[in-house]
Amino acid sequence: MNDQVLPELGLQADRMPEAEVALRLAEFILSLPGAGAMASVAIDGTSIKVGDAGVFDIGRFMAGKGWEQVKEPQVGRSAWTGAYRRGDKTIRVHSRPGEGDVITTVDGRRIIAECQKGPLAYRAGSLEVSLLTTALGQALLFDVSAADIVIAAVPDTPVFRRLVETWRKRPLIRRAGIRLVLVARDGSVSGLDLH
Repeated sequence: MNDQVLPELGLQADRMPEAEVALRLAEFILSLPGAGAMASVAIDGTSIKVGDAGVFDIGRFMAGKGWEQVKEPQVGRSAWTGAYRRGDKTIRVHSRPGEGDVITTVDGRRIIAECQKGPLAYRAGSLEVSLLTTALGQALLFDVSAADIVIAAVPDTPVFRRLVETWRKRPLIRRAGIRLVLVARDGSVSGLDLH
């Protein structure tokens, strides 16, 4: 894969930004049986733009996936914040720090996820170990109840898949109960066992 852009959604072919991982995860969870009607998605401004270069166009992405912006951002807020609706589901995008990247419910249980970006093609010296470690570390710091489901989500690539399959078996990760989840560019999600 090269730096070609997927035109319909404005996506780069060689990497998945954190905002895309979070929005695809929220969309997937909202589609599950028993899902609540709303997901809250926290997006850091650096996930959208670095310097003058655009990294991820949330409005274009959401429109391309059939989500309509129904609540404009508040005065002084970034244009990409606000509420997006598709059918009876809503994704509220905000930039408040200190919350999970995705917060929603399924069957009345709160789901809180920490998401990380990542390369979609293997490169020598890639940062997958560091990115997954960061997601796990941040997920460990969430203020959660025993009934909450905690997720660390990364792009679904062969490198991340090998790491996740190995790390899921580690005793402390199992004891902490954090779900290691892979989010694919096609919107599929693996590793999210809610039972």
